[in-house]
Amino acid sequence: MTRPGFHPECRHYSGYKPCPKGGDHCDQCGPEDLRGTEILIIKLGAMGDALRSKCLLTGLKRRWPQSWITWLTHPGSEAIVGDPLVDEVRVLNTEGVLALEGRRFDVLLCLDKDAAALALARKLNAELKLGYAPTAHNTVDVWNKGAEYALRLGLSNEAKYRENRLSHQRILYRMAEMEYDNDEYGLSVGDSSRIAADSLFAKLKVPANRPVIGINTGCGPVFETKAWTVEGFVQLINSLGAAGDVSLVLLGGRLEEPLHCELMTACGNLTGKTLFDSGNFNSLEDFFAIVGKCDVVLSSDSLAMHVAIALKKHVVAFFGPTCEQEIDLFGRGEKIVTDYGCSPCYLKRCDVRPSCMQAMTAESVEAAVRRVLASRQPVERTGT
Repeated sequence: MTRPGFHPECRHYSGYKPCPKGGDHCDQCGPEDLRGTEILIIKLGAMGDALRSKCLLTGLKRRWPQSWITWLTHPGSEAIVGDPLVDEVRVLNTEGVLALEGRRFDVLLCLDKDAAALALARKLNAELKLGYAPTAHNTVDVWNKGAEYALRLGLSNEAKYRENRLSHQRILYRMAEMEYDNDEYGLSVGDSSRIAADSLFAKLKVPANRPVIGINTGCGPVFETKAWTVEGFVQLINSLGAAGDVSLVLLGGRLEEPLHCELMTACGNLTGKTLFDSGNFNSLEDFFAIVGKCDVVLSSDSLAMHVAIALKKHVVAFFGPTCEQEIDLFGRGEKIVTDYGCSPCYLKRCDVRPSCMQAMTAESVEAAVRRVLASRQPVERTGT
């Protein structure tokens, strides 16, 4: 049924209140206000993976300039995938799935091999489906030829560990069958989180006249083999901190609280002078803002590394069991890769001694930090 002034295809339409552009009807809107191509991105997975997948947003808008992008993610990851180019964020729960059922999408892009993601990719209505697809057993296949390369990397260790030289961003663009143009991923930091980070640095008395090096100590609970040694961190902190020309800020979450206590004790003579602990119970958004106040971030292959990359910080990233070739620092930093014949391996446990991470020396890490610190261009210490 047609109703005068009724345009549910308009991006401003809600049905709850008049159009924010003015008036009680849709008379103020033109063709440019239509939602256009309806795109659904299904990316659950780890937060770091979701964050780096946002590189696709620029390409999607380049291919479909007038479009409405919906992103389905896990609860708790809304701040990660939220973006000016994302019109709608849905989470994987009953309400979120119900909101997608019955809708018709022009493009569905499934970036996840998770069973729930695959099942939804099959069930939801879309004219064009790209990325990972379910088999009759709800195991993983692909919808399109461009996604075959990504699938192959999951089926062959030789292909993933030895042959592949493509970054994760280039692999995703192949899946989406789009041209890659060095598209980065970004992250927004809210004003309240900026203020919280400023207040924290003021409370800790972090000097404003010295470069800040953020030291991310964690690696997440899934691949503990990515973690560096306590001894390595202590040696690095003592050496960098003793010079007195930088401020070192520990970064981490709840799992890293015992480690931070150990590091602050072991390096006690630097506490409050060149070594500061940002705390382990910050909200996710406040953590973004704290990273945003750093000039250089040292991190394993982890969420913190991706946050730093997204905020266009200079990064020193160290790799052992994971694939460094899939990570693009976009010219802002260095990678430290221990040369072990058995790595990368993606093993969650390792009985090689010394392991690839144990073999990484504090001297090599400090040298990389110093090089990156010297080469960086001055940037604003905040998120964008």
